[in-house]
Amino acid sequence: MIIKCKLKLIIKPGKATPTPPIAPILGQYGINLLNFCTRFNFLSKNIDCEFIHVKIILFENLNYEILLGNESLTNYLKKFLKIEKFSNKPGLENKEFVNFKKINLISIHRNIFEKKKISSVRKMILGTLISIGINYD
Repeated sequence: MIIKCKLKLIIKPGKATPTPPIAPILGQYGINLLNFCTRFNFLSKNIDCEFIHVKIILFENLNYEILLGNESLTNYLKKFLKIEKFSNKPGLENKEFVNFKKINLISIHRNIFEKKKISSVRKMILGTLISIGINYD
């Protein structure tokens, strides 16, 4: 099959509706919105996350494939570290300190999804921690 385009969305699992913001994005490619929402909600009904990454591969004959991803790293850090709000001024006002054991646990968990070397995943996590205003030891 010939791929027409690839779309990336961030959607609440099990709660897709044929309304904005999903409708304008998928409608311009001719995807049946009601059919998409039904399929997506069925696939993601058992996922317990706030938002997940979704990749949609659209073929020339208007068939499509839905690939479910994982939740974003910042949402995962918010749940894992039990933080309600990140710093408004990262670098100037830092909220918390995280030790290396927690960073290692997060990187082992994320390595399941990322399929990279553990050191690369750890660097990605450290960069995200700095950008949201959390220091590490």
